[in-house]
Amino acid sequence: MPITPLHFGVLAPVNHWFPGKVSVISFTLVNLWMDGNAILYFVFGVDKTELHSPMTHSFLAALVLSSVVAMFGCRSGKWILGAYYGGITHVSLDMLVHSEMQPFYPIHWNPVHVGYMGPISLVLVPLLIWFIVGNVSSARDWVQKHLRVF
Repeated sequence: MPITPLHFGVLAPVNHWFPGKVSVISFTLVNLWMDGNAILYFVFGVDKTELHSPMTHSFLAALVLSSVVAMFGCRSGKWILGAYYGGITHVSLDMLVHSEMQPFYPIHWNPVHVGYMGPISLVLVPLLIWFIVGNVSSARDWVQKHLRVF
């Protein structure tokens, strides 16, 4: 799922049932960092073979990258939760659809690859829409409360 907003769909139920407990910003930063190679490939044509390398797309890498992002908000529990939730769910989703991934690095194969990008995307699209609607609604409510507009 390179550079896809579908990763953000997994945040919708969390934001619904635990509002304000997980940082959307740290979640987003971790996901963008993990897909940095894909972004470089699609924007600048950098080597495609490294799109899902174990340096960014393994549980070990997710913990390291999430820890780095978490350090920037070390006094905020929601920032830390967002960072780790973003990293772990990113690898969990991608390992299902990308055979070249090594999610359990240093094990050099992907034992959970199912290759069902279509069905997984069909589940994530409604969650992504739910996430977008929830954030737009929250933003509208904030504007109404603080700026007395509308």
